[in-house]
Amino acid sequence: MKKVLSLKNLLYFFLIFICAFILFIRFMNLNDKLPFGLWYVHSNSMEPVIKADDGYILIRSEEYKINDIITFIPQVLDDKYVTHRIVEINDDGMFITKGDYNQMTDQEGGEPAVNRAQVVGKVLMINEKPVIIPYLGYISQKVNDMIEGLNTFELLSIGVVLYAIGYILDIIAERNKPARKKKLRLRDIAPYFDWVLIVLCITMFSNIVFLGLTVKSWGIDEVGYVVVTTEGVSAPLSGEMFTEERGLENKSFLHFVIMTEPQRQGVEVEPKKLKLSPNQHQEYRITIKAPYDTGYYTEKIHKRVYPDVLPDELLDYLYSSNEFLPLIVIFGPGIIMNIGLYIWWNRRWQPGKKEVMDWLITFRNVFKPAFRG
Repeated sequence: MKKVLSLKNLLYFFLIFICAFILFIRFMNLNDKLPFGLWYVHSNSMEPVIKADDGYILIRSEEYKINDIITFIPQVLDDKYVTHRIVEINDDGMFITKGDYNQMTDQEGGEPAVNRAQVVGKVLMINEKPVIIPYLGYISQKVNDMIEGLNTFELLSIGVVLYAIGYILDIIAERNKPARKKKLRLRDIAPYFDWVLIVLCITMFSNIVFLGLTVKSWGIDEVGYVVVTTEGVSAPLSGEMFTEERGLENKSFLHFVIMTEPQRQGVEVEPKKLKLSPNQHQEYRITIKAPYDTGYYTEKIHKRVYPDVLPDELLDYLYSSNEFLPLIVIFGPGIIMNIGLYIWWNRRWQPGKKEVMDWLITFRNVFKPAFRG
């Protein structure tokens, strides 16, 4: 038993060391120098092969060939990293790249040919298909919106592994314990038939469902475009104003208010606030002033969704102060009520109390052999 616990503690310390090591890598900007790593895409430029928020395993390599999907540091494209496919290698050994979903290559959009020094690595592929980890970047993207530069997915993954391994070791340790037979008494189960606990479970489940539906609807709409200098191409010119139409749909059973906000100046959204009934679809317009430098750009429109239960003036005031304040005001009372109900229920059934609800006496008499003792 002690050996198992010592092994588990040793494993805990080892995994904590890994967490600290990852944080060190993040703060020292060493992530793109490791031999392999978990990465994810944040746009739809590689669909349908790699969808937005899908993760992949990036490996370092000395050789790259046509059809390899590489992650590189662009010179012109407005992204820190770009993950696109090599479609051609020119005479100088430089790469012509293109997103599978895009209509033109990155170089036709203004990005110079990619040299090997720009390449971070290539996507691990088996039978010419990338190894995909669906929705790997979803959690990381959510938290990165709040804390820039923090890759919480890696820390969360390590925490889950740590808990799972510790749980398995505890099960192994429990097998060595002698089995103890414990007689079931009515006062042992009576607290779980208490009406306070029933109300607590109902309110807690409702809060989890409503809060889950709300947070799940938060996200980012992306508008990708290429700025060119030649007229007649179906792309905006440098400094030109153009519009894009986007649609929002409420697929839940709740009434929602959706606040839209562009990430960059020079981008406007109309309307900024939409109210959607269940199963309702509504369009909104994005007006963009194209940058003066040519290249491929991505505009991000933040969507913040709230249940339509607050007056418009109060919602606008809370949202202008902090985007999380409306959530606190809407769900705070339910959370406080859950805490209060739990404290009340726990105090009603402290160890040593022998109170049993009257209506359970009949239940005990019917199943008296099971509760004897």
